[in-house]
Amino acid sequence: MGSVALLRQQYLDANWYKSKPAQEGLNLSLQSFNANSSLPQIFETNDKWSALRADKIGDEFGVQYIIKGSGNEYQRIDEMKSTKATFILPLNFPQAMDLEDPTDARFVNVADMKHWELAPTNPATFEKAGLSFAITANGLKDVSSFMPNLRKAIQYGLSEQKALEALTSTPATILGVSD
Repeated sequence: MGSVALLRQQYLDANWYKSKPAQEGLNLSLQSFNANSSLPQIFETNDKWSALRADKIGDEFGVQYIIKGSGNEYQRIDEMKSTKATFILPLNFPQAMDLEDPTDARFVNVADMKHWELAPTNPATFEKAGLSFAITANGLKDVSSFMPNLRKAIQYGLSEQKALEALTSTPATILGVSD
């Protein structure tokens, strides 16, 4: 809650500073914030609810964030679509849980098992919904698992064409360097 309040205050202060109140003097932080407001703004989230909160803050201040997702946005794809945001999706899929020992297995949450099963469908779900997205290796413990995870996402419904776009032209468009 504190970070949301801090972000809102930053936007309010920056809007106020645009009027250049002479009696307040020079504020380099607010001046720089306003000068860089036209750059792409990426908001990193840690779950689907944070992505929706980020979009709500952006709407409040007229900013269309590029949302770096967490990998569980497929659970609320209609709400993600309503954000009209471009997403950056990690290919950081959860590892299979060890269910060999029944004593340990009883502590495994069913929601975690379902997420393990469905997480690789996240990019395909975005593609089917017509949402713009890029793919990132950010968050992977071992970068060498990127290609196997990309193949897994393709196996779970992501088209090869969309995967190529999500790795090349979409990131370039997000950064404004597609030419």
